[in-house]
Amino acid sequence: PVTILGTNTSEVRSEFYITGNYGTQSYTSADWKATVNNLAHKGDISFDDGTGWEGGLGYDFGWLRTEVSYGKSINEIEGITAEIDEGPLRGTPVASSASGDLKVKNILINGYIDIPLGKKLTPYIGGGIGASKLDIDNITVAGEELESANTWLFGYKAKLGLSYSLNKGIDIFGECIYSAFSDLGAAGEKYGLGSNSDINYRAGFRLRF
Repeated sequence: PVTILGTNTSEVRSEFYITGNYGTQSYTSADWKATVNNLAHKGDISFDDGTGWEGGLGYDFGWLRTEVSYGKSINEIEGITAEIDEGPLRGTPVASSASGDLKVKNILINGYIDIPLGKKLTPYIGGGIGASKLDIDNITVAGEELESANTWLFGYKAKLGLSYSLNKGIDIFGECIYSAFSDLGAAGEKYGLGSNSDINYRAGFRLRF
């Protein structure tokens, strides 16, 4: 047997679990770019604080966990800025407006390292990579309405959390999450998007079987 931070690996559980969490979802302003009236434009879209949830199926190897998760968040659009991004008028602000919501769905493969502190408390660090599906309502720039972006982008998350074992089958946890999405080039036919989040806070559970 090997001892990891005082935990004997021969005594460590290895089992499947389902998990879920719910809490805040706050994005910093998203960078956007588009061709409007045959000119390149760029700007920021800002969002109000929102909420999000995540559910998944995982396997606990003892001190290492892996899981596949699906999650969704929604944030209301707060405002937009726009400017010309080419030619002699580059940097010139233009009239713009936006309303509605940003909805993000995530499908991620996650990994976690658990650091047991006794039999009940377990801090952990982890993260995931995968795909984020954006659905953002229409925006208007220089009098032209741009169709809503509805496309899959590259997405990822980083997590820091603390779980508490209620019994052999149930853990509860709280965690801090940083998340981001990026078009890595161009998102959709109308405009590209890329953003990261503030630190968000979620509470959840793991049910082992």
